[in-house]
Amino acid sequence: MGNMGFDMRWIDLIMKCITTVSYAVIINENRGRPFQPTMGLRQGDPPSPFLFLICSKGLSALMRLAKTKGLVKGAKASRKGPEISHLLFVDDCILFGEATEKGARALKEILKEYEVSSGQCVNFNKSTIFYSTNTNEESKAVVSTMLGVRSSSSPEKYLGLPNIVGRRKKEAFLNWIDRIAVRIEAWSSRFLSQGGKEIFIKLILQAIPTYAMSCFLFPKSLCEKIENKIANFLWQKGAGKRGIHWCQWKFLCRPKEEGGLGFKSMAQFNISLLAKQESLVAQVFKAKYFPESNFLNSRLGNSCSYVWRNIWAAKDTLKKGLTWRVGTGQNISISDDAWIPNYANIRLLSRFDNLQCDKVAELIDSNSREWNRELVVDTFPEEVADLILWISLAVAPHEDFLVWNGEPSGEFSVRSSYKLLQSLDPTAYALQTIYRDSYKKLWRTDIPTKIKVFIWKTTWNYLATKVSMHARRLAANSSCPRCSGGEETLNHLFRVCPVSMAVWRVLSDINLAVYTQVEFVDWLTMLLISILLTKCRTFCVALWAIWGERNYCIHDRTSRSGQEIVSFILSYVKELDSIKKTSHNTFPVDIKWRHPSGQEVKVNFDGAFDGRNKCSASGVVARDSSGQVLVSSTKIHRGVDSAFAAEALACRRATQIALEMESTNMIIEGDSLSTIKKCMKNSLDKSQIGPLIHDVHQMKSRRNNLKFKFIPRSANKLAHLLATETLKRKEEMYLLNRAPWYAESQARDECIREPD
Repeated sequence: MGNMGFDMRWIDLIMKCITTVSYAVIINENRGRPFQPTMGLRQGDPPSPFLFLICSKGLSALMRLAKTKGLVKGAKASRKGPEISHLLFVDDCILFGEATEKGARALKEILKEYEVSSGQCVNFNKSTIFYSTNTNEESKAVVSTMLGVRSSSSPEKYLGLPNIVGRRKKEAFLNWIDRIAVRIEAWSSRFLSQGGKEIFIKLILQAIPTYAMSCFLFPKSLCEKIENKIANFLWQKGAGKRGIHWCQWKFLCRPKEEGGLGFKSMAQFNISLLAKQESLVAQVFKAKYFPESNFLNSRLGNSCSYVWRNIWAAKDTLKKGLTWRVGTGQNISISDDAWIPNYANIRLLSRFDNLQCDKVAELIDSNSREWNRELVVDTFPEEVADLILWISLAVAPHEDFLVWNGEPSGEFSVRSSYKLLQSLDPTAYALQTIYRDSYKKLWRTDIPTKIKVFIWKTTWNYLATKVSMHARRLAANSSCPRCSGGEETLNHLFRVCPVSMAVWRVLSDINLAVYTQVEFVDWLTMLLISILLTKCRTFCVALWAIWGERNYCIHDRTSRSGQEIVSFILSYVKELDSIKKTSHNTFPVDIKWRHPSGQEVKVNFDGAFDGRNKCSASGVVARDSSGQVLVSSTKIHRGVDSAFAAEALACRRATQIALEMESTNMIIEGDSLSTIKKCMKNSLDKSQIGPLIHDVHQMKSRRNNLKFKFIPRSANKLAHLLATETLKRKEEMYLLNRAPWYAESQARDECIREPD
């Protein structure tokens, strides 16, 4: 750790954790004497994974050093590709080397040095060597003898994945179904509610094949088998007991606000995972399959690997989710490329009569680096022109580049890629707004998941009522088991049956008299939307309790009165209140603005946004160590589409003012954490405010004394006042050594130095 640059105090703390640990074994319920392990921490201790990573870094450093000295040679997937000497994942390791006596000796010395330094030993009994096809038998024998490791004719699985996939693709991945089956079998004996099953499926079952699916494209039949296995577990009533599959799996995969349960379509999820590639994989495939091109323009080629075919299959998904971020506009076609954010059709598929331009650059005034408003308004319909004029442009032009349209950051994510594939599914349905709002409120209600899933089933008529069971020939009749006064439909069960009516009469605070003339599902939907969240919770618990009482009546031959059911409902809601985590009353500390020290100057900024008129105002104030105002500036910006952009514009304005001032050190403060973080980084920002951040980075590169700092709103009151008042008054100003009259009082208050 010392050689890796860790501070000695930190090393001492870690060594104390390792050397002071002790264990005691409980035998026959009696605790034995404590003892100290000779090898330090056990695997389950919290610091253990981090120490393991540090040791792995040491092995990696030894391999890199040996490669630099020419002692070992890595493997290449192609002549121009990167040379890979080792792959590490936790305690699994693959080493690549030359099948010669020299190469074997170098590897052995590296492993010995690693063992001495880390205390970890290689388990040669579990290790194997795989040779390439052009290695002769003599070399194989020499290397195997020197390393003391058995050789194998085919590479073993690494992290559960096959290293070679033959023609029988499905058989290569069948073990993932077995893994899922083992987990299901272990949990089937436990009486999980469907709410518990939902969580178990999402967190455990669907996560099992994720790593494999990020490397390989599973056959569709295999994805369907996995989905069938999970669906059987969801609907079954117990271990080995089949249940009714109330709907197809694809409907369960819809988002919760769209009426589904948010499960994953394994085939679509597989494509999304393949579309996300790490840097090493990207380097290997670029060098081999598209060295002179990019992934989007790459060709599949002949005699390519199975893995490359899998990754190439995700290319269409990437293409559909990419959009251009406008820089110079020279490389973007107005009509053929996707470049307008938030435009429904992404591309301007229709030709406009007034369009005389081909490239986006022709719509930009190169001198002012602003949109040619007159040309844009005359050329495009009003709604399209507005979207174009809201696109931020950098003052310092940069190259056009592609970004991912599904994330505000512009970076690719599996989540947004999966959502894109769902939206492109031709079999997908779109719910009316009223139903979507009701589902949003249901999943937001503070009740157990099992009750939420029950209400969800009720909205789709997925309950085993007598009418539903009789239609499936699973019940002798369809009459209500409680009152025998009619068929047991959902409407009768929850609204008409005398027992249910008695419950609603006692729960008089929930007004059920409204919407009496509508169908049950519409009645349920409208009530979910209209009543308050607190009453919504009682309403949902009441529906669940009525269903539970109905089941008691059938299976236990017992019945309860409406008053007894209400008592259970109220006590259950009270219990929910008692187990709810008590939120500690935390009073926000009113942090004041602090004076800069010495020769420093602080420049504070804030942005105010008017969403109706799509404009914003920037408020900027610069002050010295005595708190005296050096500069106060306000500016109005047109064509701004978000508060996010308003803050970025204010930050750019503050950086411009800081650049104009002559001071030893400049600190730029703002209360927009995301904007400050973007300014502190030096990497390319792909978000919609990326052009504005690009300008900030360009200005920051001219001065080494510019620092960015986040502060809470309470410490940014003067800049906030300047921005909000400017938005109201529509007055721009640039004042030296004073603040505008309406901000003088606030400036005086903040001029008084706060005690440290």
